[in-house]
Amino acid sequence: MISGGELRKGLIEEGLNETYKCVHCGFCLPTCPTYRATWDETDSPRGRIYLVKALLTGRIQPTESLLEHLDRCVICRRCETACPSGVMYSKIIEAAYAYLGDKLTNYGYPWHVRTGFKLIESPTIIKLALSVSSSLPGIPEHMKGFARSRDEEKLDYVLGRVFKPPVGKPTRGRVLLFVTNSCVAWQSHTHLVYATIRVLVWNGFEVIVPREFKCCGAPYMHMGNFNKALELAKYNIDVLNKYANEYGIDYLVVPDSGGCQAQWLEYEKLLGINIGLRQKIVNTLQLLDKAGLVGELGPVKMRISIQHSCHLMNVAKAHDSVTKIISKIPGLEIKGLETADICCGAGMMYPDRHPDIADRIIRPKVDELIKLKSDALILESVTCKAHWANTLRKYNLNNIKLMYPTELLDLSYMAGTNPGYRDLIKY
Repeated sequence: MISGGELRKGLIEEGLNETYKCVHCGFCLPTCPTYRATWDETDSPRGRIYLVKALLTGRIQPTESLLEHLDRCVICRRCETACPSGVMYSKIIEAAYAYLGDKLTNYGYPWHVRTGFKLIESPTIIKLALSVSSSLPGIPEHMKGFARSRDEEKLDYVLGRVFKPPVGKPTRGRVLLFVTNSCVAWQSHTHLVYATIRVLVWNGFEVIVPREFKCCGAPYMHMGNFNKALELAKYNIDVLNKYANEYGIDYLVVPDSGGCQAQWLEYEKLLGINIGLRQKIVNTLQLLDKAGLVGELGPVKMRISIQHSCHLMNVAKAHDSVTKIISKIPGLEIKGLETADICCGAGMMYPDRHPDIADRIIRPKVDELIKLKSDALILESVTCKAHWANTLRKYNLNNIKLMYPTELLDLSYMAGTNPGYRDLIKY
């Protein structure tokens, strides 16, 4: 296991090396949400790569203007999939955070936001925050989004339990479910957790839901708090190993949260280990695409559009599996967004930190939804759902439902002839 200091040094060296791969072709520009919003070269991947290279080689100083343009990056990583030279842009922006330390973190994340991150690690404080966030003044809009999209099911009810396939159904594998009550996303979007358990159990998977997991560490990684991200990675890997030794785990399933899944896939790099996580860490529908669906899918008569999760698409590479499974549901009319592969601007409290740019990023998507007359928008990220809950409220579009892919599949199973499906989670 490596130390925090070793990690920072390695990130700076790796990031600087990566800057030299950029050939300035500009293929990344039309894929970048902030460049599309501002049309400013320094708000593009190419522009930021130039700035970081100059910073790391001592040719420029960390002025306020530099900090502003680096902080405006959403870290969606869409540019990586567009780059013909294979530049891993995320390594470059991580190098900037590692080099600048608290200077960039403190610039982009005011003290009350940093304090809030520390406070909401407590399950009790998260519950309290969710119960009052939608009405209290001064609460960040993103937190209000989680409160506004909060589900009724209780996460505590399923934590620490094992759910087995119904009697008579063959067991096709054993999975560990990554959810945690020390994260505001999982405490608010609990219906997704319940839907995931039902769908997996009905498809023959024994589902183990540990109580011990903590935050995946993505928020800390993206804001440059690498020591905390490293601490959480070590802790969660220990939990995974404990259950793997006790039960024998085939997969760790992350329910429709591209950011969490992507962070788990970074653990090997963070910890300097090689334990085959790329093969074990999967999205629910990614696993079902691999294993094949079991049971009857009933009709869901709905016109839907899909907004892909940046990290599910650009890092986990699971978006094709999601679309493939959804397309099997009878009755659906799928109307794709032209910008489904472009970030919606939700990541890392971006709408609170850069509200004007965030609105310019998401507004074309809102216009598309109105034009398509979609009944529901399918999202693959818990953070995106909080942002979209606020956005639909702002534009008086509360008639549009926000759903996860697994919730849609769960709805289809309920509409089909699947006796006992609704009662898989017994209270």
